[in-house]
Amino acid sequence: MPNASTHQLANLVIDYSIIVLNSISIGISIIVFTFIVYHLKKTRNSSNKIPFLLTANMYLSIILSCVLLLKEYIRILPGHLFSLDTLDDGILCQIRAYFLWASNCTIYYSITLQSLYRLCRILYHTKQRFLSLRFYELLILLQWIFCFLIMIPGLFLGNYIYLQGDYFCQIDYTKWKNIILNGILAYYIPINVTIGCYFYTLRKIKQDRHSTVFTVARIQQVTARRDLIVVSRLCALFGLLTMISIPAVTGYFIYVFTGYLPWWLSPLQWLGFSLIMNIVTIVLVFISPQVRILFTCH
Repeated sequence: MPNASTHQLANLVIDYSIIVLNSISIGISIIVFTFIVYHLKKTRNSSNKIPFLLTANMYLSIILSCVLLLKEYIRILPGHLFSLDTLDDGILCQIRAYFLWASNCTIYYSITLQSLYRLCRILYHTKQRFLSLRFYELLILLQWIFCFLIMIPGLFLGNYIYLQGDYFCQIDYTKWKNIILNGILAYYIPINVTIGCYFYTLRKIKQDRHSTVFTVARIQQVTARRDLIVVSRLCALFGLLTMISIPAVTGYFIYVFTGYLPWWLSPLQWLGFSLIMNIVTIVLVFISPQVRILFTCH
């Protein structure tokens, strides 16, 4: 029983921490998102709106993910508080898990859109179709549709199972294929595209220094260097976000060697997610020079 009591206390501490951290992330994100939307309405030049639009899209992804996670942990808190037998509500539990993971997926792909935009600004600055507001509005719409579509197979394949000790549905970490499938779709693809944008841009610049940023006006050279720095920051941001998966990978290998799935696996993963989202909500303001200037000027 002391062991069970220790687990209960640890779960309660983690539950309350996740609730507080997500509440903070939601508050910060809503403030920044509202401020950016207000600025978008005031800005007349459509090309100047794109960085703000993409940043607002990232904050919207964070808001949705944090709201869904917050609702989930408010729901399961009585389970840990009163040691309830179960809170399983069947398919509804799995659907909530699907929406939570799909919303997390949008965060990663929204960062990838930022990197694609910066690549186009550096290498294809003369092709206006790649720098139009409508083009990125369409990409944002497709990003949201794509993220929710690619996570549907996991729902129908039964990848989300109810975890008795955690009182909500989660990916079945005892099956490597589930981790691989969700990892590739939600993390591997956007991370590699973003890193690919950075190294592809560097390669193109080194291959032909007379056909890219070095042949354009001085002001364009400054813009290109600034955009390249932004892409490198986005890659670093992805590095921070990949830390969220450490508990899942660690827990799986513990299961492989011991046949035992650690009780702390899911709580620590979502605690890490909540903490990192706190950091990301602040860091995002400083990644894009346009957004940073907007806030420093006010």
